[in-house]
Amino acid sequence: MTRNRAILAATSIAAAAALLVAGCGDDKPATPSPEPTPTSASPSASPSPSSTAVVVAPERPKEMDDDGPAGAEAAAVYFLELDDYIMKTGDTAEWEAMSHKSCEYCANRLDQAKELASNDLTWQGGKVAARVTHTYEQDAGTGIWPVDVKATISAVSVTDSSGDEVFADPRTNTKYRVEVARANNQWRIVGVADQPKS
Repeated sequence: MTRNRAILAATSIAAAAALLVAGCGDDKPATPSPEPTPTSASPSASPSPSSTAVVVAPERPKEMDDDGPAGAEAAAVYFLELDDYIMKTGDTAEWEAMSHKSCEYCANRLDQAKELASNDLTWQGGKVAARVTHTYEQDAGTGIWPVDVKATISAVSVTDSSGDEVFADPRTNTKYRVEVARANNQWRIVGVADQPKS
C-alpha cells in the first residue's frame, strides 16, 4: 500500500575538521598594547524558546460506546484519524490499545511512528479526514464488521533535525476496508487494506 511504505530517512554525516592557524611572528619585541578600557556589560537578551505547535489527539467519539455497527464505524474512523497524531507525537498508546495482534497495517504504521521518534524526524501534514461509505453485516464466525472508509490524507513532509526534507508524499484520497471487532468491551482493528476493486 502506498501509505504503508517505510520512511527511509537519508542522513548524511559530515565530519567536522578543526583548522589550527599558527601565527608566525618575527623576533622583534612586541609593542605593548594599550590597557583595555573597562565597559559595563549590558545584559544580553536571552533567546526566546522556539514555539512548538501543540498537537491534539482526535477526540474519541461517544459512538464507540455502542457495541453494534455504529460503534464499529466510529472506531474505524477514529483509528484512521489517529495516524497523523502518532506520527507527530510518538504517543502510540491509544493506537497500540486498538491494534489487534494480527493487523499488519497497524504494526507497520506503529513501526514508522517509532522510527520517526528515534531518528529525531519531524512529520508535518498527513492529517486524515475519514468518513464511512458502507458497513457490512457482522461476520457470524469471527464477529468482525467490515467497514468501508474513504480517507483524504493531506500532503506529508518529513524533515530531519537540520530541517532538510527526507520524505514527501502528496495529498491522497484512499478507500480503505477496515475490519473491526469488539473484545472485552473494547474495539480492536483487525485489519486495514485497500478496498477490493469492483
